[in-house]
Formats: sequence, C-alpha cells, structure tokens
Amino acid sequence: MKLSAISFIAPFVLASQIFAQAPAAPATPATPAAWPTDQAGLTTLASTLINGWFAKIAANDPAGITQYMQPNIQVVDFQGSTDLAQTLEKIKGLASKSPSKSTDVIATRVGDALVTTCLLAVNQSFDGKKLPSTPAARIGVWQIVNGSWQIAAWGSLNMPEIRPAPSAPTFAGDAALNAEGAALLAKFLAAQQTKNMTAFDAMLAEGMQVVNFKGQKLRADMVKGASMAKTQPPVIADARTTRCGDLTIVTCNLAMGQSIAFNTLPADPAPFLAVFQGSGDAAKVIAIANTNKPK
Repeated sequence: MKLSAISFIAPFVLASQIFAQAPAAPATPATPAAWPTDQAGLTTLASTLINGWFAKIAANDPAGITQYMQPNIQVVDFQGSTDLAQTLEKIKGLASKSPSKSTDVIATRVGDALVTTCLLAVNQSFDGKKLPSTPAARIGVWQIVNGSWQIAAWGSLNMPEIRPAPSAPTFAGDAALNAEGAALLAKFLAAQQTKNMTAFDAMLAEGMQVVNFKGQKLRADMVKGASMAKTQPPVIADARTTRCGDLTIVTCNLAMGQSIAFNTLPADPAPFLAVFQGSGDAAKVIAIANTNKPK
C-alpha cells in the first residue's frame, strides 16, 4: 500500500493554527483497554476504533486525532508514506465532510496486534479536486499503548481513477533502520517473485490481512494469488522503517509488475506498506497495503 491525501480526514483549516504542534501523549485511561474474548467482540472493537478516529478527524479535533496514533506510526496512500507529523499536516488539507461509518469490517488478532480492514466511503477533496466517494479499502494495525488503543500503521486505497506517480517521503527516518526494513521486505518479495512458496508461506502470520486493488484479502488469498501470479523482480525505493513495540513498519515506493488472471499491474512505482511482527528469521508479515492497480 502518494498520500497528500490520506484516506480519512478533517475539514481544511489553516495549518499554523491547528497542527502547529502535536499534542502530548494521552494519559492512561481510568478503564484500561482490554482484548475481547470472541470474534464478535473483535469486530465490534475494530468498528468502534475506526469510527471513533474518523469522528475525531471530522470534528477537527487535533488532540483527539493524535490520541489514536502512536508516535512511530506510518501511514500510506496513493501519494506515499507519512510519519506522525506529516500525517497531521495532511489531515489539515483534506476536506472531509460528515464522519463516515466503516463497513465490511474484518478484525484479527496477531499476538499483541489488532489487524483491521474495512471499506470506507468519505467525501474528500485533494488539491481542489474531489476524490472518489465510493467505498475504498483501508487497513490498520492497532496496539494497546499505555492502556489505550493506538494505531501503528494505516493504509488507504482511496485514490483518483488515474493514480499519479508517488513522491518520496520528506521525512528521513533512521538510515540503519530504513536499510534493515528494506532488506526484510526484499526477502519477502523475493520469495513471492521466485515462487519459493515454502519461504513465502512461512513469512505470513496467521491472521494477517491485505488490502489491494481487489479489496480486502486474507492469508489464504495472499498465498493463492502469489502461487498464480507472474511477478517481475521487485525494485524497492524510498524505504522508510519505524518500530512500534514488536512491530516493524516498512513503507516504500515499489515497482513490481504482476499478471494476475485477467489483470495486469504495471511496473510503475506505487506506495506499499508491510507490517512485520517479530525480528530476524522469525519476522512475519501481519499487514500489507499495496496501492498499485491496473491502468
């Protein structure tokens, strides 16, 4: 899964007035967050979190927006990736109307991470032009931090009909960590491209989720698609890596053409996000957002 237009966001206001500074991290709530005990509870929790965050965005509540986000969050959309500060800046530039309600919510627990996908229809404008208001897939990875649920990674597939070329992120990140994340992602994508299905399957966590041009996909869909697709060698550019607890969040502009059934994905660079849990050879993918789509 570039984003000057993130796929959710608040009415436009002057930047210097609203988001000049990110509010301080929220205090531990009186009633700490807890994990639901069944699938219905997970789905309800995911819906509540997504809708609650978007309500803060639509209400133009910078403190409330920030309370849902981890300091090392990365967000990706059709324009590229952003860190916390840049995400808050982007939120200012989108003209979201009333808060949208998530539908088709899928929630999975992977270790200490809650992986959520959904469809959201939001009326937004970017650079003076309206973005599509039809439902588009989103993915989020949440953790309990200081007693409350916060987002470590977010990806949106809301974009213009013709996806523009992405730009490199303006935040530098840590060079060594960026290289580490790029190597981890390259290992995963190489297994897919060479159809080393044993290695590819081993790097997918149970409960992992994906959003791509076909919508919301689960682990079995990912394995099936990789086994059938004809994939060109991946080229990773502009990799940025951050860490949230045991999660490694990697974003990049990925050039990787694919032929899948009757669909052809161009080898043009497209923003991409992968979230890994664990480290070294034990690292597994728990979430992917791929913004590439057929022309």
